[in-house]
Amino acid sequence: MRGGRYRLSPARTVGRKHMRKLAAALVIVASVLLTPAPAAATGNGEWAVTPTPAGNPGPTPRLYFFLDAHAGETVKESVRVTNLTAKPRSFVIYGADAYNTARNGGFAIRTRTDAQKDLGSWVRSQVTAVEVPARTSADIPFTIAVPANATPGDHVGGIVAMEASASSTAQADGATVNIQRAVAARVYLRVAGAVVPGLGVPELNLDVRAPLLPTITGGDLEYTVANVGNIHLVPAATVTMTGLFGHRITVTGATPASDMVPGAQGAFAMRARGIWPLDVVTTAVAVRAEGDVFAQRTERTVVVSWTALLLLALLITGIVLLIRRRRRARELRPRGLVAAR
Repeated sequence: MRGGRYRLSPARTVGRKHMRKLAAALVIVASVLLTPAPAAATGNGEWAVTPTPAGNPGPTPRLYFFLDAHAGETVKESVRVTNLTAKPRSFVIYGADAYNTARNGGFAIRTRTDAQKDLGSWVRSQVTAVEVPARTSADIPFTIAVPANATPGDHVGGIVAMEASASSTAQADGATVNIQRAVAARVYLRVAGAVVPGLGVPELNLDVRAPLLPTITGGDLEYTVANVGNIHLVPAATVTMTGLFGHRITVTGATPASDMVPGAQGAFAMRARGIWPLDVVTTAVAVRAEGDVFAQRTERTVVVSWTALLLLALLITGIVLLIRRRRRARELRPRGLVAAR
């Protein structure tokens, strides 16, 4: 987002000089409105970022931006930054792309220093920094200029309000790192065109540590869920695992719980218990999302404990020898003849 910095003050404390500056700012940015902070708002407890309510809002307030546009079109919107604390807060405002983390596919927004390649690079505003008085909201207008070559489907990102200065520090690799917290209002922009939802399970791997002794063992399962379509989806996964003769194996761990943007994927780890030392484990991962979107992957893993295999071989050998001995004992043998005197 490009633009300048504006400091907003309550009307009752603004003098004539400040009023003239504020009026000029209002002309430049079209509208930056101060309203009392709501009694409750989503955010981190100190500030919230939500879509500016419409002139005639419905019964349910907007928590995210859900927008539609054609390629080459410019969309105008406004975001509300609410200071929930008892002192003024300064924020940096910018647009950013959304993505899903590699581990567990969590929904995330890119930082200000990251390269914005999609929706985050389309956002423009003349306000890039703002100071919001205590328990007050500021409405900041912005535009989304959709490129003429934008692909159909969902483009997901956020309008971010990040604290202007670090509020805490942390130690990382022996260095002190300044931490600036941020809150974003999600933006779901659907570009007109063919809508193609799709999910996939590109990877599934079960690692079983064969026990030294012939005992029940466990394993580590990792599978990947991917959004292979062009719209955002919230997948749910069902993981089942069975062994030889259909015996049940217990599996616990992470499953998808976040909105996945197009092209994203996440890896999920689970723990399996109840695997036999000699087993053939069948693992099935089925993922579903709204709109009858479905995908499944099945893999089989052979589990061999060499100690168990040796004991099994000895057992089989012993049984075979026992059977042979019994068969020999049952065979009729001719008795010796006694010579007559």
